[in-house]
Amino acid sequence: MIILVNPRATRPQNRRFPLSLMALGASLPAGVGWTIVDGNRPGLDPFREISALVDARAGGPDPVRLLAISVMPGPQLVAAVPLTKRLKERYPAIPIVWGGNFPSLYPLPVLGSAWVDYVVRGQGEQTLNELLEVIDGRRDPATVAGLCFRGDAGPVIGRERAWVGPGELPPPPYDRIDVADYLRPTMLGRRTGVYQASIGCPYACSFCGVISVFGSREKQQAPERTVEHLSFLTRTYGMDGVHFYDNNFFMTEAHAVEIAERMKPLGLRWWCEARIDAVLRFSDRTWKKLKESGWTMVFFGAESGSNEVLKKMNKRLTVEQTLEAAAKTREHGVIPEFSFVLGDPQEPAREVENTLAFVRKLKQINPACELITYFYTPTPQRGDTYGGVDPLSGTPTRLEDWTTPEWVGWMTHEDPHVPWMTAELRAKVLDFETVLKSRFPSVHDTRTRPWGKAVARVLAAPRWRSGRYEDPRLLRRVRQWARVPDEDRQADDRQAYGHLRPAPAA
Repeated sequence: MIILVNPRATRPQNRRFPLSLMALGASLPAGVGWTIVDGNRPGLDPFREISALVDARAGGPDPVRLLAISVMPGPQLVAAVPLTKRLKERYPAIPIVWGGNFPSLYPLPVLGSAWVDYVVRGQGEQTLNELLEVIDGRRDPATVAGLCFRGDAGPVIGRERAWVGPGELPPPPYDRIDVADYLRPTMLGRRTGVYQASIGCPYACSFCGVISVFGSREKQQAPERTVEHLSFLTRTYGMDGVHFYDNNFFMTEAHAVEIAERMKPLGLRWWCEARIDAVLRFSDRTWKKLKESGWTMVFFGAESGSNEVLKKMNKRLTVEQTLEAAAKTREHGVIPEFSFVLGDPQEPAREVENTLAFVRKLKQINPACELITYFYTPTPQRGDTYGGVDPLSGTPTRLEDWTTPEWVGWMTHEDPHVPWMTAELRAKVLDFETVLKSRFPSVHDTRTRPWGKAVARVLAAPRWRSGRYEDPRLLRRVRQWARVPDEDRQADDRQAYGHLRPAPAA
């Protein structure tokens, strides 16, 4: 028996299909038993659940022989470290392997811990299968691509594994989870699910962690297969909205047209992430087809209001194209979300000023556009790093240190303690956000009472018109007073994005 573990990463009410663990389980060899323990489900204690499974199977024909834990940076890492430690202390003979983005980006601190025996870097399906051979004593770990472990002379970082697209993997095993329990209400629908139709990204932005893990490549499955799976979920479970997890949902116009034509009969409202330059190449006819298929919202990485900074990011995009995308989405009735990475290491104040002014231009062109900001956190890269900084300089070497508030703020891009982003500059951004999101309430905001939105909108209007953002304490108070109580609210919510991202309390 293999236990695939998803430590808590978000509020239970925001739980979504554990797609990565489902893919791992579906790819295990025939005859290998497996189950998923998802810490995001309400009322579930992962340690208690796992312990019960291990104890119940001890001494039987199929005991638990591996604990495989998926770990993203940020809140999930904070949950994963103490969980892993407790499990290793209680079951020292059972190997524990970590996979996911955090160990792929930072394998050495993980291997420096006594609680984790193996690390899988990058795509894990085939590596996990070969790791089972290692555990059974039938294979040398040094021969397994993508596997890292502690050798006699120190940490061994295995060679990179060539990865495969989702079309080459088994279909998602929906029969192994409680599908209905994961379909949650969002602005897309009352029963929203998630899906991933491609892996990777073909671009090479010098701030992006996706490129660090997968390289500048993307593999898509055929639209026919995507819609086959979505049709099953719609028909069987009444799913009425879908959030695509693809880093770039559109690659070619022909692909977009086929997706639109195949999805239209499903009646789904859907969200995806896309490149601005890619959708600008689409004809108006294609835009119309996509809108008719249920395309409701799109997440764009605009990143900066300066062409100079975009060039330094290797974004291969211009601010003029972003402005054009704002107009195009307004024309076709699709809500755009524009994300920005704030804090150029070389000229942070100038970059922030340019980007905040640029956001005002976007709002003039398309008042419905949503804005998402991140403070720049250097991430390990395969080539040059944006800003010319060393992404590993000063980062913790001990796994436990990554779980402190300082480094959680780093990983979530909420409050990275980098020398170029001063407290004053960060406060300027947060004040701007408060005025912006008071004047233009987010469509995702279901936790602010209508009267609070109305009052904040009126109070913020003169500030927005005059460009006065400093010290909006009254706006913050109004928004806080108008919040719907939520006993389960966690400090980790800023890690979410797209329609999973809640409105900020400030």
